[in-house]
Amino acid sequence: MAGYRAWPTVAAVTPTICELLGIAPPALCSSAPLDEVLLAARAAFDGSSAEKCLIYAPDAIGNRLYVAHPDLPGPVIRVAPVAVSLRSVVPPITPVAFASMFTGAEPARHGIQGNVRPVLKCDTLFDALTRAGKRVAIVAVTRSSIDRMYRERDLDYFSEEYDPQVTARVVSLLEANAQDARAHDARGHDVIVAYHQEYDDAMHAHGPFAAKAVQAAKNNIDAFVEIARAFDTHWSPYNRVIAFTPDHGAHANPATPPGRGAHGDDIPDDMALTHFFGLRAAE
Repeated sequence: MAGYRAWPTVAAVTPTICELLGIAPPALCSSAPLDEVLLAARAAFDGSSAEKCLIYAPDAIGNRLYVAHPDLPGPVIRVAPVAVSLRSVVPPITPVAFASMFTGAEPARHGIQGNVRPVLKCDTLFDALTRAGKRVAIVAVTRSSIDRMYRERDLDYFSEEYDPQVTARVVSLLEANAQDARAHDARGHDVIVAYHQEYDDAMHAHGPFAAKAVQAAKNNIDAFVEIARAFDTHWSPYNRVIAFTPDHGAHANPATPPGRGAHGDDIPDDMALTHFFGLRAAE
């Protein structure tokens, strides 16, 4: 992980999603799309664009966790085998990183540079999607950064009590989309974003490698697999993308006995990430 500073930042997610869906990126986007993902998409879609996209955004699951527990990413890889090394932005904290992830811009440009969660007024991925006629749902734990920062747009917002309710809502939306399509009533959502925070909560409380935190990470990954099953079942008629896109990692903080978790430093534990993409042709 020592070479993480040369990796693209999480801001590359927005231009990648835009390129996959065949739409123009938002105005502030200054990052290049991820070539590995675009190459895999060309092979999967035979030159066509994706029609549907599901972005799963778990909080704080970084590469350092995989070093400590190398079995963890296996289920993610089986769902989304295109793995790309990325780094968070500085400071690697949730609102800053997710603002970059969903604008394609670095913090100095989108304006969130600390632990604040205003409604973003700049152009974002979600604005680009709605301009292109895409229907978008954001499903997030209530009062989280993703729940708050992208309000005041023509999106469908679902604020849920905690991670299990987010998972259930996403699965129900996928099921409803399939029913709508069969009935020719509506096309359903084109893009769904799901945010989970159990690992982040557990690592802050117990330490990033404590048993309770590792179990929380497993719970997040199990939820991703559950969502992916519904994604493949109900969106099977479409060229589709599923992505696993954490915002930052975490480190043990010796200043808070017994070494509870923290993040926000420009160090490999907090910055080094892997994003995973799965690309499926219509069946």
